[in-house]
Amino acid sequence: MRKTHKYSISCGPGASGITLVELMVAVVVASVFLSGVIAAFIQILKATDRAEANIEAVNDARSALELMAIDIKAARIDTTQKPQPFIGVNNHLTYGDGIDNDNDGRIDEEYINSIDDDGDWIYADDNHTMIGGMVERPTYVNRPDYGDFHVDEDFKFDQDRLTIGIFSDPFLPVQRSQTITYEIGSYEGESRVLLRRVVYFEDGTPQSQVVSPLAFNVLSLNFLYWDPNHDPPEWREDWDGPNAGLFPAPGIELPVAVFISITIYSGTEPLEHYQPGDPLETATLTTIVNIEQILHDPRYIAKLKEIYIKQGVNPPSR
Repeated sequence: MRKTHKYSISCGPGASGITLVELMVAVVVASVFLSGVIAAFIQILKATDRAEANIEAVNDARSALELMAIDIKAARIDTTQKPQPFIGVNNHLTYGDGIDNDNDGRIDEEYINSIDDDGDWIYADDNHTMIGGMVERPTYVNRPDYGDFHVDEDFKFDQDRLTIGIFSDPFLPVQRSQTITYEIGSYEGESRVLLRRVVYFEDGTPQSQVVSPLAFNVLSLNFLYWDPNHDPPEWREDWDGPNAGLFPAPGIELPVAVFISITIYSGTEPLEHYQPGDPLETATLTTIVNIEQILHDPRYIAKLKEIYIKQGVNPPSR
């Protein structure tokens, strides 16, 4: 009769052996455990990459907004000069980030224009701030406008352009007049770049130009202008300062404030294969920049008081 042998791995004197089956089971269990650890580690790395990409996009947008705010604040009316260039050109695109941001079953159905494009605004969405006993935006109580819920929430992209004219300061003789243009364009072969284009003038003649990139992977640039000539004042999507005479009285050539919105791609995958309307991870930052000279312009204050009184609202004290 043949003898059979049981194979085992000895763990030392007096220890029972580990069968081959037990060893294989242990290897399988360890492999599953390690696979889970590796998968979790990969997910952590991806989440870290996404977070870093989002932070970078937000920082780029914030820096661009800060620089544009400085330039816009420098605009002023000079009665000794012809109307300065302050020209805002609106350019709507037909797509946005491809995501249903307001969870209404529709995608990219609005524009950033302070209008309820998709018709989902209700009275409960009216959102106003009380300032010293006064209602902010009193002429828009019970009317949809920017700042209310369900207004400009799920928007298509824009590629607007703004050109600002800056007069030379008489107290700084070395400073030259200049125009500054903000737009999305190409820079050194790379598209979707937010550009700051400065043209310097001497005696009304352009002498030199400097183009600087402010942010990359910019998907949308949007400007709105608070019109001091409209009754009541409202946001408009374009502006033509040199033709201020065509505005209603008092025909102020600069807006009271400029709203700026920048949307930057915040994903980790390259954009080479991106098709307009594809779902995208984005970061959007906004700001409103006041032009102090217009905010305190006697013509604007007088018209504002007239409008408030007409609507039975206490006018702001100045």
